[in-house]
This record gives sequence, structure tokens and C-alpha cells, in this order.
Amino acid sequence: MVDLEMSGPNPQVHEILDIGGVRAALVPGLPEEEAWSARVRPRRIGNAVPAALKVVGYSPKAWKTALDLEAAMERFATVGRDAVVAGWGMAQDLAFLAEAFRALGSPWPFALAALDVQVIARALLRGNGEVDRFNLGHVADRLGIGRMGEHGALADAYATYDVLVKLVERVARLTAERER
Repeated sequence: MVDLEMSGPNPQVHEILDIGGVRAALVPGLPEEEAWSARVRPRRIGNAVPAALKVVGYSPKAWKTALDLEAAMERFATVGRDAVVAGWGMAQDLAFLAEAFRALGSPWPFALAALDVQVIARALLRGNGEVDRFNLGHVADRLGIGRMGEHGALADAYATYDVLVKLVERVARLTAERER
């Protein structure tokens, strides 16, 4: 699972401020293999949307030990090499990842597939009365998943991972019930 927090919505203007990921094995139970996150030092903070900075909790002091983009993306690529990128509402995160690797002149290190867990949640939970909105926090809460916080890349990556694990368990249970 991957999650990014950015300084605004446009990958050509704004930048990644926080990146986090949880790598899981594609075997039953989706066991966690590795997790990693980093704050990323902005280069163009003047372009940032103030509300985006507030959401992520950005301040020069809090980002004092942040990694530069090159180091952050190199480490993230190592953790995720050849993995299927998965996340919640993936379009914007994928656009920012693609732009970061393009700007650095680095090849795309992940599998050429992406999995949007929000789409799976919508397909499995829509109309059953359990979930009435499909934002990550609401779905995680309704599935009984405790969270590490909101709007931190690693916390949201873990929440997405935990939601996917619960959804996979639910599908396995429903499949077993139908086969009886």
C-alpha cells in the first residue's frame, strides 16, 4: 500500500511532502513484509496550497530532518521494487509518483499494475447498510480498524492495508459459505 501527502493537487506544480508504504506478500492473509515512510523536503514551498500544508502538519521545524526527493524516492523504489502499487483513491498518488520518477530521470520501479482498494470497498460494501461514504477513515472505522492517525502517509497506508486485509477475509468467508 502506498500513500502520499502533497502540497497541493497538481503534480507539475506541487510536490510530495510525506510518503509511506506497506509492502505485503501476495499470499493468504497478505502478511506485512516491510513498511517505510519519510517526510520529503519541499523545493517549491511557495507553490503550496495553505490548506494542504495544514492537513499534513507542515512546518519548517517539523520537516527539518526530511529527506530530499531523490533519497526518498530511491528508498521507496527499493522497498517497493516490482510490487503492485495499491492504495486508496490511487489516481492522484500515481500521478505524483510518476511525475517524481520522471523529474528524477528514474525508471518506474513498480509492477505495471495498480490496485485501488477504494474500488474494491465500493464493490463489496455498497448497499449493505454498513458503509454510507467511501472515504478511508469512514470505511476503516466501520470495519473496526483502529488507526494510527489521519493524513499521515504511513498511517493512511496502514489503514488502507488493514481495510484490504479485512475485505479479502470477507470475500474468503463469503466464498466458503457459498460453497457449503
